[in-house]
Amino acid sequence: MTGITAVQLFMVFDFASLGMWAVMEHFVVRSLFVSMMIMPLWLWLSTVMPFKNYAYLVLGAQVVTGAMLFLVGQDAPVWMSTLLFSISVSSYWTIFHLMMSFSVSDDNSANEVCMADAGVTAGVLLGSILGGLALTYGLGVQTFILGTVMMFIGTLIVSVLIYQKVQKGEFALRFLSEGEELSWRNVKGQSKNIYSTAYEGAFQVVADFLAPVWLKLMSVSALGVGILSAAKIGLKLLVSPIVGHFANQGSDANASHSHDLEIGLALKCAGWLPWLFMQNPMLYAFSSLFWTGGQHFFSIGLASRWYKQRSVFKLALREFSLGLGRLMATLVAVPLLYWSMHSYIVFSILLSTLMLFTTSFGKSIATQHMSPLLMRLRRAA
Repeated sequence: MTGITAVQLFMVFDFASLGMWAVMEHFVVRSLFVSMMIMPLWLWLSTVMPFKNYAYLVLGAQVVTGAMLFLVGQDAPVWMSTLLFSISVSSYWTIFHLMMSFSVSDDNSANEVCMADAGVTAGVLLGSILGGLALTYGLGVQTFILGTVMMFIGTLIVSVLIYQKVQKGEFALRFLSEGEELSWRNVKGQSKNIYSTAYEGAFQVVADFLAPVWLKLMSVSALGVGILSAAKIGLKLLVSPIVGHFANQGSDANASHSHDLEIGLALKCAGWLPWLFMQNPMLYAFSSLFWTGGQHFFSIGLASRWYKQRSVFKLALREFSLGLGRLMATLVAVPLLYWSMHSYIVFSILLSTLMLFTTSFGKSIATQHMSPLLMRLRRAA
C-alpha cells in the first residue's frame, strides 16, 4: 500500500493543477470503469480460472500497465493515466479482498479485518509521506518506479499465500457461496449492505480522495498535504483495536444490527461541523479525529458483513456499489468544491446526515428505495 498511496497522492495533486475538469475526469474513470466494471471482472475471473493461472494474469497485468504508464509519461491524457494506474491497483485489491473473504472467521471477523487493515494502514501512512516528499522535491519518476515495485511485491505475497491455501484444500474460490443462487432475491437481500456501501463510497470521495485537492486550494504545500494525510492515517491505527471490538457486536451478514455503523456516521457528522464556521487547513487535523474513527467504524463493520458471506458474487456487488457511490459523489462534490468551499462542506454534512438517517431507521427504508429501482433495471434487462 505504500507504493499505491505515494503514486495516487502524486497523481491527484498534479491533476488538481489542471483544474476542475481534470479532477472530474480522474475520479469518473476510477469510479465508472474500475470500481463498477474492471473490479467485478477481476473477481469473476478468479472463479473460472485455475488460481495459479489467475495469479499470473493479475501479476502480468500489473507489470504491463505499470510499464505503459511509465512510457506514456506525465503528458498523457488524464483518462489514460488514471485507467492504466487503476487497472494495476485493482488487481492488488482483488487479491486482497479474496484473501479476506475466504479467510475470516464467523465469530471474530471484524477483529480480523481490523488486524489486516492495520497492515494496509501502515503502508498508507508511509506512502502519504513519500508522496508529499516526491511532489516537493520533484521525485515523480523515482516515486512511480518504487511505488510500482512495492505494489507488485505486495500482490505477489498475497497471491502466494492464497495459492498455498488452495493447494492444501483450505481455500476454494466460488462465485456463489453454498446454497446461494444468482437471483433477484439474492440481490434484494443485500439491499441495506448495498445502500450503506454506496454511501461509504461517496464519503470516501468527499473526505479522503478529494482531500489533497481542497487542501491544495487552501494553499497547503505538497509536503503539508502528505504530513496531514499521514497524521490522519496514524490516528486510524490508534483506534483500530476499539473499532474491531465494537464492530464485532454488529457484523451480521444481513446488517440487522448496525450500532457500529451508527457510531461511525455520528462521528463523521461531528467532524464536518466546525468547517461551517471556519475553513482553516489546521482544522483538518482536528476533524480527522472524528472522520478517521467514524470511517473506520463504518467501513470495518460493513466490510466484515460482506467478507463473512464468502461469495465472490457478493464481493463484486460490493465493488459495484462502492463505484456507484463514488461516481454520484464525484459528479456533485467536484463542481461544488471549485465553486464554493462552504457549499462543499454543507454537501458533506448532508451526506453524512442522510447516511445516519438511513442506517438508524432500518432495512425497510433501504428496501423501499432500492426495490423499485432494481425492479426497473430487471425489467429493462
